Formats: sequence, C-alpha cells, structure tokens
Amino acid sequence: MLFMLASGMVIVAMSVLPPPCHAEMSEMSNAQMAKIRGHGATNLYIEGNSVRLFLDVHMETYGEIDSAKAGYYENMDGANGWDMDWNNLTLGQSIDTPLVTDGLVFRVEFDDNDATTENDINASNKQLERFFIGTNNMSGQISGDFTTTTGAVHPDVVGASQTAPIVMNRGNDLQAYGALNISNSGFFIDMNLDGQSPERGIKTIVGYPETKAYNFTFSGDDWWQD
Repeated sequence: MLFMLASGMVIVAMSVLPPPCHAEMSEMSNAQMAKIRGHGATNLYIEGNSVRLFLDVHMETYGEIDSAKAGYYENMDGANGWDMDWNNLTLGQSIDTPLVTDGLVFRVEFDDNDATTENDINASNKQLERFFIGTNNMSGQISGDFTTTTGAVHPDVVGASQTAPIVMNRGNDLQAYGALNISNSGFFIDMNLDGQSPERGIKTIVGYPETKAYNFTFSGDDWWQD
C-alpha cells in the first residue's frame, strides 16, 4: 500500500478522540436524564468537486501514544520511510491540562478523470484524490520524539526564533524542540491520494488556520522528491 491510512488516522485521533475508558453500564434514572444538556451543529458545503464538513464539537484529551506513523513511501532508488514518524507522544500536559479541540473540519476532493469536462462530484467514475482533516482551534501541548515530519509548522508552536514556517520534507527539524505548544490555532493532516501526483503522501500542518493550511504552498518543483 502507498499509504498506511489507518496509521495516519492515529495522529488525527490524538486531537479528536478521548482516551479509552472502562466502566460498568447502569440504567440512568429519569432525574439523571433530565440533567443532561448538550448542543452541537453540523455544516455541509459542496462546491464543484469538493466537499467540506464542519462538526461543532468540543473535546479534551490526555493520553500517551507509543508510535504514530503515516505515509509510507519507497523511492525509485530503494530508499523508504514515513512522511510522519512520531514516537513516545504525550497528548496534553496532564489530566488537569489536557489537549483541547474545538470544532472539526473534514474536506475531500474528487476527480472524474475526464479532461473534456469540469469535475463533477456526481460523476459515476469519480475518485477520491485528497482528504484533509483537522481543527482550526486546538490548545495544549503535544510532546514526544518527532523523528520525521513532512509538512509545515508555525515557528511559534515550537518557540523558534524565526518568522518563516518550518517546512520539512521527511525532515527531523522538530526533534530539536520536543514539544508542540499550540494556542488556539490549527492542526491539520493533508492526505494526497492521487497516484499520478508527485506530491502523493501525507503532510502535517500545525499552527495555521484552515484557509492557509489547505492552500499552503511548498516552494521548489522537486520539494516532494527530495
């Protein structure tokens, strides 16, 4: 497989899912049921060959992940590895200071592979080419060994003394910092599933809002091939 998609979703899960818990089930009384309150919203938008889904949810997470890998690749010269290889991760600083996520964004793009017509999401021959997932509002700390990363990280997230984004192509720049300190900012996973694209693979973009992350420009014609 070109992608270990299931492994990639582990990274997404660290920002959207609470840690597992075990408890016995018991029936709630009418009085207990009456005290339950909650609200949420869903927004679905379709334009051309793209779909955007927004879920208004709030989640708080503290936990540990031994290893999270995504985007396995093998170059023509036989070299192989991962677009993302993060290990010994801790999500949040403590139970009292968890990783907080407000709102989830899912975006997908399709291609009907017909050069004579504009892409039509209703076409019978459409194929999924891009999957983009994350949040515009994450706060908290993700610490660990960031062995390799492909994508971009805002310098403020790691406390770097620069203004330009930290851009990596399967690089280990983040190892020098050891923690992502995210403050009311974005965390996105961008999966390019187009088998014909030189940029097929998985990028992680941290510290930027959705509009910037979704349209992030990586300079250099051979950036992805390095």
